[in-house]
Amino acid sequence: MTKLSHKLLYSLVFIYTGLFSGCTQSRPNVVLVIIDTLRADHLGFYGYERNTSPCLDSLAAEGTTWMNTRAQASWTLPATASILTGRSVKSHGVTMNVSQERIFGMNSHLPTIATILHGEKYTSAAFFNIFLMSETFGYHRGYDHFQCNPEGHGLAGETVDSVITWLRQSDNDQPFFLAVHLFDPHDPYSPPAPFDTLWSGETLEDSVWTFTPEGAIANPELKDDLIALYDGEIAWTDYQLSRLFAELRARGIADNTIIIVTADHGEEFLEHGYGGHGKTLYDEILRVPFIMSGSSIPAGQRIDYPAAQMDILPTILGRINIASPQDFSDFDGIDLFAENLPSSRRIPSSDLNTGPPFLAAAVTSDFIKTIWYPEYDTFRSYNLISDPAETTSIVPDSLQMEMVLNYWVTPPAYPGIEVVGMGIGPALRDLGYL
Repeated sequence: MTKLSHKLLYSLVFIYTGLFSGCTQSRPNVVLVIIDTLRADHLGFYGYERNTSPCLDSLAAEGTTWMNTRAQASWTLPATASILTGRSVKSHGVTMNVSQERIFGMNSHLPTIATILHGEKYTSAAFFNIFLMSETFGYHRGYDHFQCNPEGHGLAGETVDSVITWLRQSDNDQPFFLAVHLFDPHDPYSPPAPFDTLWSGETLEDSVWTFTPEGAIANPELKDDLIALYDGEIAWTDYQLSRLFAELRARGIADNTIIIVTADHGEEFLEHGYGGHGKTLYDEILRVPFIMSGSSIPAGQRIDYPAAQMDILPTILGRINIASPQDFSDFDGIDLFAENLPSSRRIPSSDLNTGPPFLAAAVTSDFIKTIWYPEYDTFRSYNLISDPAETTSIVPDSLQMEMVLNYWVTPPAYPGIEVVGMGIGPALRDLGYL
């Protein structure tokens, strides 16, 4: 079957579904949920022993989950840009120069999922919860309704309330794109009752990592307590998402909606001597969840094929029949439902924002990850199959090193726009990023 006939078939299916379900939409709604600081291995459907995610576990059972998805950066600003643009950090240019305290937002010409779907007559709304995803950094483009809380910790419940209100005021005959960012799993780890005591018998006065003047972790003895509170934050966020998904069902639009859930990055709990994020490119930071469920998404699929945040946008566009495969040449990511996936992939990650060293880049290919530290011109490679915890480095081969170096010198397709005069340094320090 030709590409043209594929697209025609999909269009006919969407029209048929709309006519006989009482809905005039020819394309499904799209709901993209980004959960801040959520590592994949703390969720039930990724094998975690605690019941942190019953709602997301159910969503995964009804959809497709990619078990090996890696983030393109170790902190929010560049990672969310990769999710929303289908590009690597080097390509989209949304980043920060730590030593100079210079920070760069989205180029006004950079296509995003919101601008693309807005051009396809989707109604669009965003509910974000960190100033790094605000108008200041260009994240507002393409939305009919845009809401960003600069300090979004503890606001999962209020955010879902706002989303539900927006849904109830929406026109069901118009397909919509809804982007929701929930910040709660980010530190400080302070979930509300009763989620604060699900796995810990006591609350902590200081529910964050603290550091010595030399930059070392000062309170390693609190590791288990902090993990328990972090898991409580995940469970709290999961509960709020159950309310959102229930609203979609109650409104009768769930069957014509694609839901995507992912994270910007994970979180470290001393696996490699650090706490928090932004400091390394190990898998406790880079391995993130990725679920798609709903209209036209195969149910009950767990896929081991290596995926990336930059695949999310082209995969969405492929599912809703907006772009043909040749159109994806403008992305660094791929459509993960394409018929002929590459047998081998090179998935890049970069961008540290705090801690030594300030610069790092990595490429994961065929489950071998190679990390390069430019300040020291040092390479470390890990076999993620035999050594998933990345405890013992192996000798990197020349091809792996070349992959990382080639990525590092990639010129930006859309150079980031420097944000100046906004007090970025103090604000980033408040978030623990400087």
